[in-house]
Amino acid sequence: MNPSAFFHHANLLIGNAETRDQLISTLEKKYKITAQGNPDFFIRNYETFTIDDAREIKVLHSTRPVGGGGGKNDAGKKIFVLTMNGATVEAQNAMLKLLEEPAEYVHFFLIVPSAHLLLPTVKSRMSEMDGLSNNAKLTKNSSKLSSPEFIELAEVFIKATQTKRLDMVKKLVDEISKEKKTKQDVIDFMNAVQEVVYKEKGVKNGKSALEAIEVARNYLNDRAPSVKMLLEYVALNV
Repeated sequence: MNPSAFFHHANLLIGNAETRDQLISTLEKKYKITAQGNPDFFIRNYETFTIDDAREIKVLHSTRPVGGGGGKNDAGKKIFVLTMNGATVEAQNAMLKLLEEPAEYVHFFLIVPSAHLLLPTVKSRMSEMDGLSNNAKLTKNSSKLSSPEFIELAEVFIKATQTKRLDMVKKLVDEISKEKKTKQDVIDFMNAVQEVVYKEKGVKNGKSALEAIEVARNYLNDRAPSVKMLLEYVALNV
C-alpha cells in the first residue's frame, strides 16, 4: 500500500524523543517502511537546528532514493525524521523551499516540543499530525495547550506591574544561569503568556502584546539570543 496516500510530504508533530520512537514504530509496523539499515531513512536529533544542518538536509534531499531497505514500501521513498528543541530563523528560512516543494519521493517528519518554535511561514507549509500508534494512521491534531504551572505563572506576570514583571524576568534569567531552567522553559513560558493574552484580551486588544511575544520567540531561535533582553521586551509590552 502506498504510504503517500496516508501522510503529507511535510509533516509536523508536537512531541519529543518518545514521539519520534512512536512515529518510527508506526512507519515500520503499519506502513512497512524500514528504518534500521535503510539508506533512504534519515533520523536526526538536534538541540538547535542550524543553517549547517539545513544545508546537510538539502544535500541529502537532492539525491534520488537508493532503495534496498527491505520493506515493501521502501522502494522509491526517502524519509526524514528530524527532532529538534529549537531552530534558528536562518535555518528555517533555508528549509522553506524544501517543505513547500519537496521531491516527490521525499517525506519530512519534523518533531518539535511546541509549534510556537517555528516561523508562521514554516508552519503554513506543513501538515500537523498526531494520533501515533501501530494500529492508527496519522491524523490531524489540534494545538497543544501550555501546562497549568506555566499558565499560572503567565497570569501572575500579565497582572503584575512592569517593575514586578522585570523582577520575574531577573529571577528566571538567574535560574537559567544556574542551570535550574533552560531556554525551552523560556519558550514554554512565552507560549503560556500568549495563551493568557488571547484568552483575556483577544486578538484586537492584545495585538501589541501578541506581536511582542512573536518577535521575542522568533529571536530565541537564533544561535546566541539575549534571553534577558527578549524577556524584558515582552515584560514591557504585555
